[in-house]
Amino acid sequence: MTSAPLHADVQFWRDPSLPGVEVRSSSYTRQAFRTHTHAEYSIGLVAAGSTRFTLGNKPQQAQPGQMVLIHPGEPHACNPDTGSGISYLMFYVATGWLCGAADGTPPRFTQPVLDDPELFRAWQDLYEAFATSAPASHRQALLMVCLRELVRRHAAQAVEPRPENPAVALARGHLASHADQRVPLDDLARLAGLSRHHFLRTFKAATGLPPHTYQLQQAVEKAKSLLAGGAPISQAALDSGFSDQSHFSRLFRQFTGATPQQYRRASGHEPQTP
Repeated sequence: MTSAPLHADVQFWRDPSLPGVEVRSSSYTRQAFRTHTHAEYSIGLVAAGSTRFTLGNKPQQAQPGQMVLIHPGEPHACNPDTGSGISYLMFYVATGWLCGAADGTPPRFTQPVLDDPELFRAWQDLYEAFATSAPASHRQALLMVCLRELVRRHAAQAVEPRPENPAVALARGHLASHADQRVPLDDLARLAGLSRHHFLRTFKAATGLPPHTYQLQQAVEKAKSLLAGGAPISQAALDSGFSDQSHFSRLFRQFTGATPQQYRRASGHEPQTP
């Protein structure tokens, strides 16, 4: 895994009146992400270039003008095709917003890559509302229209979610309460009541990530929350369990495709670059 290019054009927007919604604009000329997941729905718009990625063990490709839909918890790494470069917009939307547009149930979408020019333009308008600091009421109105139309046009019939493996649920709960620590594999296996190798296979099958990678991503997610709240980068690193700030910054770029400073800037605590 190469580190994310430091010259990459990445910007984030967040609106306190729309909690659980984050918008980003990114351009990359080479690989920038390692395999990761999001707790939120990820809704992407490919503006230029192309990307290949895998969802559910199936290869996917997205071209300019297409939308990409990734459900919470789905492992992915949307990097540019070799020699292509890619520019895209991404919306991370908490499940509650989608439930509100889908009669209270988390929607599942029929396809991960969509050809829907009208919907694409609607989400572009939402991005412009964030990028130009439009009034919060206007952003919220556009968001509700985008979510409603996305669900109406492309959501599959609701299905009852399968219960989580109890051993994995126990381990995930323990890791969630120890996000600033790195819990050894043997301790997690013992907690789950499984052998080391059985636990490793079971955990990865359920989450798409091995326990160590899952923990690192969880730590990065905690750091993101701290940075979004205005914490200094050094403090966010320390409170997320990173004693080495350079190691923290490197992992942060690998999971987010951005530097901690780029991410923190969206909260108004870092100056915008010209």
